[in-house]
Amino acid sequence: MKASRKIKASSKLSIRGKHNSTKMHRMIPWESTLERDFIKLLDFDPTVLSFKFQPEKISFVYKGKKRKYFPDFLVLKNDMKKYIYEVKALEKTEDPENKIKFQVGMKFCSERNMKYVVVTEADIRKGFLIENLDVLSEVRPESTSRKVMYEVIRTLEGTGGKAKIATLKESIKQITEEEVESNVYHLVYSHQLKMDLISAPISDDSFVERMSN
Repeated sequence: MKASRKIKASSKLSIRGKHNSTKMHRMIPWESTLERDFIKLLDFDPTVLSFKFQPEKISFVYKGKKRKYFPDFLVLKNDMKKYIYEVKALEKTEDPENKIKFQVGMKFCSERNMKYVVVTEADIRKGFLIENLDVLSEVRPESTSRKVMYEVIRTLEGTGGKAKIATLKESIKQITEEEVESNVYHLVYSHQLKMDLISAPISDDSFVERMSN
């Protein structure tokens, strides 16, 4: 499904682009760097099954004039519910026109058994999360190895289920450090291992651990 509104080319006063979604396997448009970073969260979120950019057009009247509102993202989650997300800079959430749009969006969703959510940089750019997702998402599944991932998990189990990346590199001697690292990154990105992605940039001193059942 294409976006409801045609995405204009970037101008000197705005920043637009497309992000290669790891989940949707195609380029997803964005009209602000905050929207771009939100796409990265949607890609990583295991509860998100699919998402679309600006698929809905909502007509409303504001100050006696007919207006059109194109919410940013329509998201389908594993609870099989649809969510509309509006991505907005925190400083703009109090703008009168945006408040009207939020009300229009909430009404639209309530009439369709959907949920309307406004997210800001406080929700999206937590600590080093976006920077770390950029690192993890660079590793493509086709460049990983089941054998190496098995060795990583087996070694982790031998350490009680938690270890530094440096420890895994030292312990798995038959495999290069680069291979161990890329496979660890893939295991984290695919939610087979977990890591604190908010507190600090990923490094050899980062701990990884098995996901609890």
